[in-house]
Amino acid sequence: MDGALLNAVLEHVDQGILMVDAQGYVAVCNQRAIDLLGLPPDLMRSNPLFEDVKRWQLEQGEFGTVTDTLLRAIKYEGINVEILDYERQRPDGTVLEIRTNRLPNGGMVRTFTDITIRKAAESAIRVSEERLRLALQASLMAAWELDLETQWVDRSENSMALLGIGSGPASDFIERVHPDDRPKVAAFWRSVMSEGSNATEVRYLVPGGRQTWVALRAERKDERRLIGLTFDIADRKAAEDAIWRTANHDPLTGLANRALFQSRLEEALKNAEISGSGVGLLLLDLDDFKDVNDTLGHVVGDLLLQETALRLGNLVGEGDTVARLGGDEFAIILAEVSGASEAAARARAIVDDLCIPFQQEGRALSTTVSIGVATFPEHHREPIELMKAADIALYRAKEQGRSQAAVFTSAARAKMEHRVTVAREVRDGLAARQFHPHYQPKVSLTTGKIVGFEALVRWQHPKKGLLSPAYFGSVFAEQAISAALGEQMIRQVAADVRSWLDQGLECGRVAVNLSSADFSDARLAARIMRILEEARVPPAHFEVEVTETVFLARRTATASFILSELHKAGVSIALDDFGTGFASLIHLKQFPVDHIKIDQSFVQNLTCDDGDAAIVSAIVNLGHAMGIHVTAEGVENTEQMTRLREAGCDFAQGYLYAKPRPGAEVPKTIQDWPLRQIHGAAGTDKGRYVRNLR
Repeated sequence: MDGALLNAVLEHVDQGILMVDAQGYVAVCNQRAIDLLGLPPDLMRSNPLFEDVKRWQLEQGEFGTVTDTLLRAIKYEGINVEILDYERQRPDGTVLEIRTNRLPNGGMVRTFTDITIRKAAESAIRVSEERLRLALQASLMAAWELDLETQWVDRSENSMALLGIGSGPASDFIERVHPDDRPKVAAFWRSVMSEGSNATEVRYLVPGGRQTWVALRAERKDERRLIGLTFDIADRKAAEDAIWRTANHDPLTGLANRALFQSRLEEALKNAEISGSGVGLLLLDLDDFKDVNDTLGHVVGDLLLQETALRLGNLVGEGDTVARLGGDEFAIILAEVSGASEAAARARAIVDDLCIPFQQEGRALSTTVSIGVATFPEHHREPIELMKAADIALYRAKEQGRSQAAVFTSAARAKMEHRVTVAREVRDGLAARQFHPHYQPKVSLTTGKIVGFEALVRWQHPKKGLLSPAYFGSVFAEQAISAALGEQMIRQVAADVRSWLDQGLECGRVAVNLSSADFSDARLAARIMRILEEARVPPAHFEVEVTETVFLARRTATASFILSELHKAGVSIALDDFGTGFASLIHLKQFPVDHIKIDQSFVQNLTCDDGDAAIVSAIVNLGHAMGIHVTAEGVENTEQMTRLREAGCDFAQGYLYAKPRPGAEVPKTIQDWPLRQIHGAAGTDKGRYVRNLR
């Protein structure tokens, strides 16, 4: 090759070439070398000593920090190897790969290659790989590639730390998968091959025996290989489980909430339909729980709910479900029962168990529970209807006295439907002000004079005519209706009494009946006194009648407060239907009772039943001994009147004297009260008087 051709080649190659002869002079230096090294062209064309070139580079700061390796590279004397390769970054950032070859005659050839782009790419790859490694590590992920033919899996380095296995047979992973989830792995691989990608989640046994959850995601690389990721999802599963528990469990008791209960009930009925078994549904309501909160506080109420939940959980089987539906309402799904009789027996056992007191800071607390029982398929096959049946049975249990279990019957449904219909009609009647008081006089058995009236509610129904509580009395148990009706009655009675007083009529005390539901409002006494004050009716002309049930419920403390406030204000307190309930005689001492009324069931057979006569006599004597007036209800004939007078009863009330009349007729009744003395000496206070009925 001639010199011209050689020079042309040297000037057009992409590498810088520098050759030093045996005497140390630069024999060849192409333009590429001058450009890459930033050498002065005039110096390089003058065939300088290689040492002069290096000295110039050092003066220019070309080499930065001089190291032993660098000194070996720039001083060809003392090179003891055939080839010396190294990389160097120039001040301008260019990265050069420098290769040195020793020539046989003692000189050398040095080539310079610009590898800046390649080094940047390598650096980017390293950064990317490091980021991937850190991402896999931080995300608890392991990358893998599966050869479907050999069943060999190449796994990323962190797979050992994450899964306890490195690269190896696919069986290494499958053996650690939960046995129930292994079919999911095989199905996952097939799905990826057929669809191109897929994901699944399985339970996995990590080193140390701890079970965790891992997710698999993969794509098909070709016909025989899958690439994918395996990552730990234990934290996500734990969070999902916590969210699920929060969404499906009651935070106070830990029991299933209404949403989970509904789902479990539907599932239980479907399973029973398939297996042909039965399902029992129990709806539970703690009796008078509101009074626990009102008297002992919500902290104690919460403790009672938690204790109830604990006991219920211990009373059911493994496949059963206990739920808190809200407030003091609980529900139990008995997954497998033979029928209503078994469900009822288990419900009664729950009633008995919950009656047992538990200790709270040295204080014994107890509750009673009412339970409604309905069963599948006897009472219904649909969840919603079965719930309705159990709810009807629960109402029946409460209606029958509480602290008991009642089983659904079709008769109870009919009664409930009637009650719902009546309640709707009553609300409409209240809005239309169709309820009015009718007054029945109370008569002194000594003087025959009217000493007061009892206001009895009547409904002037637009279609059914005049109705008594025998038709609509069931709605009194609903607090809202009872309160609204009571308010209307008291206001009308107060207005009537004021009207009679303005006419100069002596009406005595007029009594209004209050239901147990009315005593749920601790402000009842204040409301009554405000109404009397607005109507300008003196409390001495007003009386409230209550039954013994007011004293039996857990609202006893509230009732005592209300009655005491009324009594202190001058309102008389009458205990109605005395002798028919379950109250202890101690209630006559504990509560401010001014007046007791003997129930008409004892008066009815007074003249022919010695037992009834003895009871009446005992009640009268008890009342007098305690300074309490006594009235006999349901007096219908003179013989009854005579026996009552002989027993010392103070007052009488019944059809013998008058039927209940509208308020507009009371003035005439008072003014025209005709008396005639019968069977007694004139002018004495021992005479007997009777209403001259026409």
